[in-house]
Parts: sequence; C-alpha cells; structure tokens
Amino acid sequence: MQNESGKRAIIRPLPQGRQTELNARLLCPPDKSVTHRSVMFAAMAVGKSEVINPLMGADCKSTMAAMRALGVRIEEHQASAGKPASITVQSPGWDGWASPLVPLDFGNSGTTARLLTGLFAATPALFVTCFGDASLSTRPMGRVVTPLRAIGAKIMGRDDGKLLPLAISGQQLRATEHSVDKATAQVKSALLLAGLNCSGVTQVTLPSGSRDHTEKMLAALGADIDVAHLGGHETVSLRGPFRPPARQHLVPGDPSSAAFFAVLAALSSGRVTIRGVLDNHTRTGFLEILSRMGVNFERQPADDTTGYLESVMDLVVHGGASLKAIETEAAAAPTFIDEVPILAVAALFAQGVTRMRGLGELRVKESDRLAKVVELLKVVGANVWTEGDDLLIEGGERQVSSFAFNPDEDHRLAMSAAILAKFANGPCEIADPECAAVSFPDFFEVLSHLG
Repeated sequence: MQNESGKRAIIRPLPQGRQTELNARLLCPPDKSVTHRSVMFAAMAVGKSEVINPLMGADCKSTMAAMRALGVRIEEHQASAGKPASITVQSPGWDGWASPLVPLDFGNSGTTARLLTGLFAATPALFVTCFGDASLSTRPMGRVVTPLRAIGAKIMGRDDGKLLPLAISGQQLRATEHSVDKATAQVKSALLLAGLNCSGVTQVTLPSGSRDHTEKMLAALGADIDVAHLGGHETVSLRGPFRPPARQHLVPGDPSSAAFFAVLAALSSGRVTIRGVLDNHTRTGFLEILSRMGVNFERQPADDTTGYLESVMDLVVHGGASLKAIETEAAAAPTFIDEVPILAVAALFAQGVTRMRGLGELRVKESDRLAKVVELLKVVGANVWTEGDDLLIEGGERQVSSFAFNPDEDHRLAMSAAILAKFANGPCEIADPECAAVSFPDFFEVLSHLG
C-alpha cells in the first residue's frame, strides 16, 4: 500500500490471491458508539471520570469538542508503556453546563447530532446552535426533533427543523410514551437521554433489533430502566430524573471494524484473530450472515474482561470455505446495517444471488450508501442491482479486475473497497483514504501489514 499526498491509497492484492495463507492476530479498534456515550455520561456526571481505550476518530472528537464548549474539561492521553489511550473528563455536571458562545460543529457525526439534540433540548436555560458538514446537513433530523417538540422542546432549524443547522433552547420536558416507526438506536437514545431530565416514566416503543448500548450502559450506571420485547417490538421504560455518577468507562473493540478483517479472512485461506471485540447481539448480525454463507468462526474468551459494561470476546475467523448466497429478512437489517458494504463484498464471492432486504436506512448515511455499494461492485463488473430497499448481488467471482473508486468521504465504503482490492488481479486506487479515520484511524496501516 502507498499513500500519495494524502489523496489516494494504492492497494496491492494478496500475493497469491485467495490461496494466500493469512495467520494474523490484531487488536480490534475501540467502539465508536460506546465512546460517544461514555463521553456524554462522563460529562453529565459531577466530578472526574475516565474513559479508557476511547476511539479518537473524527466523530468522537466532535462529541468531545461539544462537551468542551459547555465548560467540561477533557484531556487526552496517548497510549504508552503498554497502557491504552485514555481521556479524563472533569465536569461541573449536567446542571452546571454553560451555553456555548459559538455554534457547535458536529462534523460528520450523526450520533453526535441526534443524541446531543435530545440531551440539549432537555437542559433548561441552555441555548445551543449547531451545524454539520455538507454530508451531515443532508441527513434527517426531523425524526428526533418532531417527538422532542411534542414534549415541549424548543428547536428551530432549516426546513422547519428537519435538517441542520439547529438552534436549541433547553426546556423542562415532559415524560411520555413515544412510538417510533423505525428500529433506530439514535432516535431511541435521543429520547431516552431527554427522559433522564424528565420527572416520571419515559417510554420508547420501536421495532426490535436496534442497538441497545444506551439502555445497557444506563442500567449499569444505576438508572431505573426496563426493556420488554413483544411481537417484534421492544419497549424501553426509563424513570427520571437520573444523573450518571462519575466513574471509569472501558471501551470495548468495535464489531463494525472487526467485520472488514473477518471478511478478509473468510475470502482467504488463512485465519485472523481479532482481539477484544464487543459481543453484543445487536451489533454482531454480520457474523450470522457470514455463518449462513459458510464462514467458520469462533467466539473465544477475551484475555481480560474486567470493568466492561458489556461482553467482550476474541473473534477467530477461518478462511478457505466455499461461500454460498443467502437471503436476509428486513427485520434483521438493523443488526448488520453498518456492515452491508463489506458483506456485499463477501456476497460477490458467494455462489448464487444474495438478497439483503430492508436496507432503506442506508440511503441516509454518510452518503447514499446503498447506491455507493452498487457503484463499488459495478466498477469490477459485478451484476448488482436494487429492488426498492433490497440489494441483490450475483456472486461467484474468484478474482476481480483492478479498479479505482471514490468513496465520497464514506469511511465504510473506503475500507470495503480496500478489502475488495486485496482480491483483484492488480493494484487498485482508493481516493481519500483519510476518511477511514472516522471509525478506524489506522485501518490502511493495519491492512498493509496483513499481506
């Protein structure tokens, strides 16, 4: 691999194509979702907290910058002498936040934008204006703003609050029952965070399958929270008000980042061990997909699980199996929605036509990710198409032609293209490799050491 002027990466294929024997052991990068929430909970607590092994990518830095603007002191500490990176958070507590003097820049982080909208809207006397980059400014905010307004929030914004920028005037909101029509963790979390400052029970009902970090972390922090599942829906009930305590937060490895090297192993003839991966069923749907395709893997106990709020594993993925096409159900999509680009790469090498249903949420990610997945596979001549919100891929490839691809600043597309390039018949070019830093800052460096 070679970077030139920070503008492109040249990816060279594995030396012997799919016959290359990989035998790698790597540490999974920190989870982005857990890092965001750990920083937020630490900033809400009075006193000093510590976040161990945070993801220091661009999205999480947007959350940290927003908290600093409210008067929270955050210091970053680099990894050294065998100790992981960490940040210390010294906060006056949620009730001590000060209105920032300048607009808050959320960059490209949808998690920052949606979760903090819920949190800020429920903070009386706080006034915040916020904006994002060109991509974030096209992503829907109305799905959060509308239910918050229904319980007393005062939010103004572009297109009547459906899009950033927003101006938020914090209020004392009312606890109520919310019904959400999509399995979206960001909307659920925004409403739960707002409910932390409401008197009474906030209840959120939505289709089952969305990520559940907010609920699990709040329960571990001592909140009165309950989750019930019935008839394909989940209902989360939270009694407020509640203030998280100051404490130490340990961030596990990111399953979404692990997925790229899981697919690399699956398409090779070797084995890759990915250490310290978060083992949460709402985040590991990609493993079920790979298993159904014929990939063999093992969940092994992690070396040290002390202090984590959720389960952690070492993931061992074995290559060499012949893959077969599968069909997925729309209800399962939330458990692997972020991994669709790299699963599409795997499907390209599986015999038959793979159909992944219910992927409409990909149209409102960092890019129209569904369209970009189609574009990525078409540059190597694949027969791939969409039917409504379904993605269909005719597989059976053994090796693909070399290609050039522009991910349009979408980190998951850039990394998926790089994995695909490892099975090309010549060097491939990926534009803007720096965008991978959003979730996996050293992805290209790690990849370059694996063949």
